[in-house]
Amino acid sequence: MINNLLTQGPLKSLGKSRYRNFWLSDGLMASAENMEFIILAWYMLIETQSPLLVGFYSALRFCGPLFAPFFGIIVDKYDRKKLLIISRSVFLAVAVSILLLSLLGYLNIWYVLILTSVAGMGKSFDNVIKETLLADLVSPTSLPNAVALTRSSRDGTHILAPIIGGYLLDRVGLSSTYILVTALHSCSIFFASRVNYLNRNMALRRGDSIIKNLKDSLFYAGKHEVVLALLVLAFLVNLTAFPLIQGLIPIFAKEALLTNSTGLGQLMGAYSAGALVASLLLASMPNLPRLNIWMICGSIGWHASAIALSQTSSYSFSIGVLSLSGLFQSFCMVTMAVLLLRNTSADMRGRIMGFRGMAIYGLPMGLLISGFFADNVGITTTLAVNGVVGIVLTIAIVLGLKKIWYLN
Repeated sequence: MINNLLTQGPLKSLGKSRYRNFWLSDGLMASAENMEFIILAWYMLIETQSPLLVGFYSALRFCGPLFAPFFGIIVDKYDRKKLLIISRSVFLAVAVSILLLSLLGYLNIWYVLILTSVAGMGKSFDNVIKETLLADLVSPTSLPNAVALTRSSRDGTHILAPIIGGYLLDRVGLSSTYILVTALHSCSIFFASRVNYLNRNMALRRGDSIIKNLKDSLFYAGKHEVVLALLVLAFLVNLTAFPLIQGLIPIFAKEALLTNSTGLGQLMGAYSAGALVASLLLASMPNLPRLNIWMICGSIGWHASAIALSQTSSYSFSIGVLSLSGLFQSFCMVTMAVLLLRNTSADMRGRIMGFRGMAIYGLPMGLLISGFFADNVGITTTLAVNGVVGIVLTIAIVLGLKKIWYLN
């Protein structure tokens, strides 16, 4: 099915040498990233026995969004393919460092936190690059399908990578599992080096100052209510919805479900299975109507699933709820990305996607807040609060910034 979507239908014009290399590079990097999260989150939990420190570790994975607007300026100025290779080389360097420290017996929680901070900066830079580059690789009519198919690649790796990572961690240990992680990062760089442009938009004048570019970006976002609404909603879901799968799930698995790292991998795999189904559905529909409604309903359903999860200690029921949570996540995030790219002019795209990257700053904030609450009032109460707050604020954003109703 994936091969058909890559070579037929709405994406037929992309051929095999342009989008496919980007798709493969992104999928391989996502595989390595998801394995690393399972390995290091479990390592932190076992070494510290502290949900708060696990939340802190998870937050550091997203420490770069504060600098995302500056990354957007760089992305609008310089060759995006070269920048993509540089950002993915940073991930390889971090993985090799953790592997060597583990093999030599020097790995500890401080090295993990420091290297995770470096990777967190690289992740933010990489997100701005790839989201902007995607619009250079495909025609405007193919953009919705390309965004959905790109997310399906990451969702697919979310299914297998956590399961494989958790299984290998149980069976062969951290060092041996990290050999596979470094190999995946290396392959990702190889395919990134083979990415070619369909369109090359370098509209930003290099003589403009950083301050002027930031002012232009802020003015543009403030002037266009549609863009502002999408950026605010992006911040919200990072604050209240993403902490579930990006940091709270190891705590929920250990404390509420009493399972091990293999069970944790299966829970994350179930979440990603739902996300993959939704992404493939969106990728296969050439003229999906009312993207804004899909996005709003996706946000509400995503938060509602966290409330449902807080009410159970059943492993099998949690698998089902997490599958639905992943489904709603894709409905929300795919349509949000398409709407933001569609409603941003080509000359501002890198900088606005930089501000979109800054919205991810809601995630480390949410992880720290959630980690604190999980430490003091328990994981189930924390999930319920996140869900309720997310639903209320989604409705408030939609009612307050009404132009979001007229998007497509």
